[in-house]
Amino acid sequence: MKICPCGDLIQDDGTICSRCAALHILDLSADANEADVRKAYRRLAEAWQPERFQDDEKQQAEAAEKLKDIESAFDYLTSTIDQRGPWRPPSRPTSENEAYSANAAPERADSNDPVAAAQALIELVDSTSPSPLRRTIRFALIAVALLITLFLGRYAWIAFGAPGSAGGSEARDQKGTLAGTEGPGERFLAAVKRDIQRFVPSDSTKAQPATPQTEPQTSQQAKKTDDSRPDRASKKPSKLLLPYVTLGSTKEEVLQQQGPPTSASDDKLVYGKSELYLKDGSVVGWRIDPSSPIRVKIWPSTAVDPSLTSYTVGSTKDVVLTVQGTPTAFTDNQFYYGNSVIVFRNNKVVSWKEDPDSTPLWAK
Repeated sequence: MKICPCGDLIQDDGTICSRCAALHILDLSADANEADVRKAYRRLAEAWQPERFQDDEKQQAEAAEKLKDIESAFDYLTSTIDQRGPWRPPSRPTSENEAYSANAAPERADSNDPVAAAQALIELVDSTSPSPLRRTIRFALIAVALLITLFLGRYAWIAFGAPGSAGGSEARDQKGTLAGTEGPGERFLAAVKRDIQRFVPSDSTKAQPATPQTEPQTSQQAKKTDDSRPDRASKKPSKLLLPYVTLGSTKEEVLQQQGPPTSASDDKLVYGKSELYLKDGSVVGWRIDPSSPIRVKIWPSTAVDPSLTSYTVGSTKDVVLTVQGTPTAFTDNQFYYGNSVIVFRNNKVVSWKEDPDSTPLWAK
């Protein structure tokens, strides 16, 4: 099962879901609503009317093909879920979608250049993020690329610095770490290891209470002491930061993903009109307003047929999550999708109420 960068299931062999592909044709981001879709359709349909290019037959033909793509994307995004299937533009089935999927997966780039990697991420941000957030992320990515470049330059200077230079002096002064390393590669690795020990001390470096030594150390004791040195201490793998806020996300993870909140307390983080609710420092719920989007996600706890297109009385919460997606707010017995609500009892649907001006419900 493949997951699109927006969090939805990919139902075909593509790299993004059908909804994201259709939104890309309309120049919209993943958090666009139906009003945004209709507004973008009117603007693009008017701009690509073939009659506007009567003086150039080639441009007129291209405009007609582009208009087909726009109309196909609009029809897909405004259709009911029962009418939907895997979607691709009728006239250009690969080129634009491949370009979009390449932007959605910058980690696949072959280049090891940190500046090039940052540029790829910047292009992804430009195509998917709202403008205020886009500027913030651009600056952050540029700063990270510059820091990486500076660190690599510093280590290169240490590795190849001539005697009397900053690199050569550091190689001579760091006894026990850099002293005695002959080649540039050894000096480079020794400098990296020293910095890791400086900023990420291991448990074995903490001061231990002194104990009287009554007997000489045996060879096994000496080996155990030698293995406990900082440069041989095991490092715990860092936790992967998810692109979504989900149940159980810590307050620190939310701050890393979303940045400083509008206001905060021990049990709540506020971002504009959206709120994240905390208990013991972890997320336990939320209320998301479309004007202040936060990327949240709840995954089904059991396996559900991904081809399901609707739910009914007696369906489980996992079925509703698969068909309807993550709710904008919820309690133990209710899922809210905008102003529409689904009511549960004993983890199964008992009723629902759909607001015609809010998110449509795919219930039968």
